[in-house]
Amino acid sequence: MRRQLRLPERGIELALVDWGGDGPLALLAHANGFCADVLGVIAGRLQERFHVIGFDARGHGDSQKPAPPEPYGWGEFALDLSAVAAALAAERGEETIALGVGHSFGGTCLMNASAREPGRFARLALLDPVIVPPPADFPNADPMLRGPNVAADIARKRTHVFASRAQLRERWREKGTFADWDPRALELYLAHGFRDRPDGQIELKCPGAIEAAVYESGRRFDAWADAARLARPVLDLHAGKGNFPRAVAERLAAGSRSIELRTLDAPHLMAMTCPDEIADALLAWAH
Repeated sequence: MRRQLRLPERGIELALVDWGGDGPLALLAHANGFCADVLGVIAGRLQERFHVIGFDARGHGDSQKPAPPEPYGWGEFALDLSAVAAALAAERGEETIALGVGHSFGGTCLMNASAREPGRFARLALLDPVIVPPPADFPNADPMLRGPNVAADIARKRTHVFASRAQLRERWREKGTFADWDPRALELYLAHGFRDRPDGQIELKCPGAIEAAVYESGRRFDAWADAARLARPVLDLHAGKGNFPRAVAERLAAGSRSIELRTLDAPHLMAMTCPDEIADALLAWAH
């Protein structure tokens, strides 16, 4: 089921994907540039134990898209996440979300939301969260302010309009970022990450300018302070083939009384490349 959730206190309307299930609530937060539906394979597996709901972050999918860059600070995303969690829990007459799952920047924002409201989530699962090394490691300069943000530059130059889903599917299956995606996740992204245009072509729902603004605003987000404040059990699934060294993840876990760290032989986009392995890990850990 799909619906819009208006959050008056946040001044935003966000799109929800409700996969259903008879258990306690699980809330899923996706990575930058994508949408809730790419987590659909994981969501389907989590239905074995949870009632699973995901949402499109502001600027993504079918959610509202304020003009960048100001509305896309990571603190804003974390506050949105808290508001969604509170609204969904209230609908069920509850206060706590049984499981929060966040991928990449979604995981980082989930940590912030949980650190600010310790009772909102019973458990957190972080899928290779974005962790910027602490400023204390760089006493003479902030390295994140030097040079261009490569990811942001790529996002701004990204092609947004394509002839068809069939053409895109064929191209992505052969090479590039999507070549190692699980076919089910790829189909979900093609179906829900693009809108149909009147001219018969398709267009990305998340504009490159918004994706770039998210990358740039994350430079100064302090996940270290949030990790130290976490009070509920946390599983951090580190991507062994990803962009973030295990040493950084180990240091984050060492500074928290809550984080259990595991490394998977997977790339950063693990939620879409090996969703069954992720789901197996989450179900076993939550049990």
